[in-house]
Amino acid sequence: MSEELSRWYRGRLVGGPFRPFDLGECAALEREIGLPLPPAYRSFLVTAGGGKLDYSVRLPACGPEPVQGFDDLYQLGRDDAGEYGWGTLLGEYRRSRDGWLAENVPLTGLLPIARNGGSDTLFLDLNPATHGQLHAFVHAIAWPGYLGNHVFTKVADNFDAYLDSLFIDPDMAEDEVPPGAWTAGF
Repeated sequence: MSEELSRWYRGRLVGGPFRPFDLGECAALEREIGLPLPPAYRSFLVTAGGGKLDYSVRLPACGPEPVQGFDDLYQLGRDDAGEYGWGTLLGEYRRSRDGWLAENVPLTGLLPIARNGGSDTLFLDLNPATHGQLHAFVHAIAWPGYLGNHVFTKVADNFDAYLDSLFIDPDMAEDEVPPGAWTAGF
């Protein structure tokens, strides 16, 4: 595992930890799914498959909360315990086929690739007709002013288009940066 804290990829800052790209693990993932990874996503994994992508994306179908973030990226290969556990692409793929998510999302050909703190999930579509598209499942929150129903929606035509659509949400940045930090030389 790399000691780097961050890397740039297509103008986006990706946070570590970073694992070296393992062609054998990529082949094992594709073999189990039975579908190839799109070149744009594979390129991301090779160059900057890190652990965090702290940006937001606008999803109009998720009104009144159209700004969403999928910052927790799943890692290619095994976890630190040597397993396909939580947070690994293959582990999350296997787990997504059981339980609640499988009952609410048409998962055929979908690979979960990231989540947020509320367990909303970003999927990479590997189906031949829609290969490379990204989709999101966002949970409903039973509270006035929040998303009233679960939403499954298309996010982008491909991984590069997804990266290009990401932005820093000023409201989130304001919550993360202490007042006066930028003027204090932080």
